[in-house]
Order: sequence, then C-alpha cells, then structure tokens
Amino acid sequence: MALPASPEPSPALRVYFIACCFPPFGRGNSVTNACVANGLAEDLAVEVICMEQESGLLLSYQQDPSLVASLHPRLKVHRIRAARWAGLNEVLYAVGLLPCYYLNWAWKVWRQRHQLFAEPGVLFAVYPVFSDLAIAYWLQRRYGYPLVIDFRDDFSGVMARGWRRIFRGVYRWLEGRLLNRAARVTVTTEALKADLAGRHQVDPDKIEVVYNIVPTSPSPPKHTENTPLRLVYAGAMSAVQRPEILLQAYARLMARRPELRQRLQVDLYGPDSPYFKLRIRQYLVPGTHFHGFVAHDQVAERLRQADLGFLSLGDPIYAYATPTKLFEYIEYEVPMVGVLPPGASRELITRHDLGLVAEVGDVEGLAHCLEQLCCQEALRQRLRANLARVKPLFRPETQLHKWRVAIEAAAALAAPQPDLVNRLDLVGSP
Repeated sequence: MALPASPEPSPALRVYFIACCFPPFGRGNSVTNACVANGLAEDLAVEVICMEQESGLLLSYQQDPSLVASLHPRLKVHRIRAARWAGLNEVLYAVGLLPCYYLNWAWKVWRQRHQLFAEPGVLFAVYPVFSDLAIAYWLQRRYGYPLVIDFRDDFSGVMARGWRRIFRGVYRWLEGRLLNRAARVTVTTEALKADLAGRHQVDPDKIEVVYNIVPTSPSPPKHTENTPLRLVYAGAMSAVQRPEILLQAYARLMARRPELRQRLQVDLYGPDSPYFKLRIRQYLVPGTHFHGFVAHDQVAERLRQADLGFLSLGDPIYAYATPTKLFEYIEYEVPMVGVLPPGASRELITRHDLGLVAEVGDVEGLAHCLEQLCCQEALRQRLRANLARVKPLFRPETQLHKWRVAIEAAAALAAPQPDLVNRLDLVGSP
C-alpha cells in the first residue's frame, strides 16, 4: 500500500521590511537593518524595500560592499531610485520644513506600490528614517496589511529640539497616528516605551523592548593586550557623537602624564566628513590616529584587536538612545569608556559594570577615566569578565525572537479594512 504523500510545507509568512537605509549604505542603522533582515529571513519570506544609493545635493554616503556580501541569500531586495527633486527635499529638511530628507524616495515607492506590495503580508517599518514610517502608514491605509513599527530612535522627542520645537505638536500628531495604525510596536529601551505610551495613551502591552543587534563575532574575542593599549572609536563624525572630546581628554592626560603616551594610543575610524574637518581634525595629537572610513568587516577586525572602546552622545536629548557600537563592544568583549548623559546607555554600562563613563562635555572627567583604564590592569580584566558574562543577554537570536513574535502577532490580528477614500485611491498613481 502506497504511503500518503507528505503534506506540503506551509509557505513562510511574507514580511515587507521597509528600510530606506540598507546595504550598501555604510552607516550605523544600515548595519542594524541588515542584521534584522538577515535574521528574519531564516524563517520568514522577507522582501526589503530600500533606496538605491546615490548622492544628493547636500548628502553623500559611503558605500560598504562588505555589508552586501553578508546579506542572507533568501532576502529579496528591491532598491528603489529616489525621485528627482533637484535637492529640494534636502533643503526643506535642512530649514526644518520637512521631517525627513528621503521623502522623494518615499514618493517613488508609493508610485510603484502595485508592483512592490502585490501580495498580502506584514508591513515592518523602521525608524529612522521617517520616510519608512510614512510609506508604511499609507500602505496600511491603502491595503489594510497589518503593520509593525520599530523605533530605533525617538522620532518626536529628537525632531522637536532647538527651534524645531515649534513643530512639536505636528510631530507628535504624526507619531500618534502611526502608533494607532500599528498592530505592534518595538522600541530600543524601556524609557522610550514609557515615553511613547505616555504621550499617546497607548497600551504598554502593545510595545515591546528589543535591543539593537550587531553581527556576531566569527571567532572568540582576543584577550591578549596590545602594547601600547589600543583605544578605538569607529563611527560617525558628527555633532550627535562629538568624538572630539576623546582627543581633548587624551591631550589633557598626556600633558599631565606624558609617560602614558607609550601605554595608550587612540585610533579613530569614520568618514572624512565636514564635521571632522571643522571640529575634530584640529585636536589630533601624537598618539592619536585618524584612519578614515573602513568597511564593516574591517571594523570588526579592528574591534577584535582593540583593548578599549569609546562611545559618546553629545546632547542630553539622546539620553534614551543605545548606540549600535555599545552592543558591538559587548559582542567583542571590549571594555568601554564613554561620555554619556544620564539615560539608557549609561545605566546599562554602569549596571553591568562594563566600563567607565564621564558627564557630557566633561573633558577632565574623561581624562581621569582614561587614566584609570590605562593604569589599572585589574580594572580592565574585571570589565572584560563582566562583558563575557552579559553577552548572552544581547545576542541577536534573543532579540530576533521578540521581533518574530511581534510580526506573527500582527499577522494573527484581523487586518482592518482600508479607508473608503483609499479604496478610491485618490493619492498617487492609478
């Protein structure tokens, strides 16, 4: 008697991963987006909607081919070229009249929605950038697909700073509309979860905290120290991080204790940006070295060989943030020294005893931290032991499970019917 045929495996849940910044973009959120998409592609049918990289009027980006080479083979990536707006989108963002400089890309995606989103699936949109959220919002209204929003940053909290606070009401209204449309929301920290829930009277059970993830180390971390010790900063050269404080603190320490120059050197990796030229380069002194932009796989090797890692946030407005490099240092078991406001990153580092932290703008305090780390081998060993202990808490597989649960929960909910006005498709092309 013939055996019954094996049942066909059920098709994987389709996920539209909307992330403007995706490899080959060589920037922090591109790295995180690639890690998330790769992880979800293990058991979901993931289609990435991203921007084809090209320079704009005011903006230019580094390409990182190593990130493309590491993409999961089952990922289906749609790279959409932005509409030609002659740089108007960038100018309007710079003067504060637009919440995002990629709206020309969002418009192009909307125009191609019939081809890109033909099959039902879950919309998964990440912030930054706001254009990702705008696309997902209109698609959810048009097609009724369930929506998951991932906030890696605080949209209205960060946008409504400086003179742009006059737009706070607009930004919070946009944020509230998005949260109400989403079936599930994921955020980087408990503080951001509490802020969003409080601002918009959202059920906290709808929001899940999921930490940033980074590529895992291909080999065990190195614990043999260099001579001199190598302190590494690999990241953006911008006013958000203000890494020049590291060079200022190093110079102050060397002026006080010149013999330590033989025991500690600083290596900076990042783009040769206008901010670097104007605000950072002037502080380079003997013992500090700027190596320019390097591909992410090379950054990983530098981190594996590092003895110490630096991170900073230059403004209390970013107190909620947990930079990607924090989790890279955990992954490679690199003791940290930071300049951070009271908030999520500082609390995580001090709670687990992963490094030393100075106040924002405190050059002398940072110099003292460098001195301690340079001169106390027992301190460095203790920090490395703590990093090895907590690393399993932040592994990608732990965080990816939370995203899968959110996506599956959204898919299980009955998708709302599209608004009548959107059935008539009054927005965009036919």
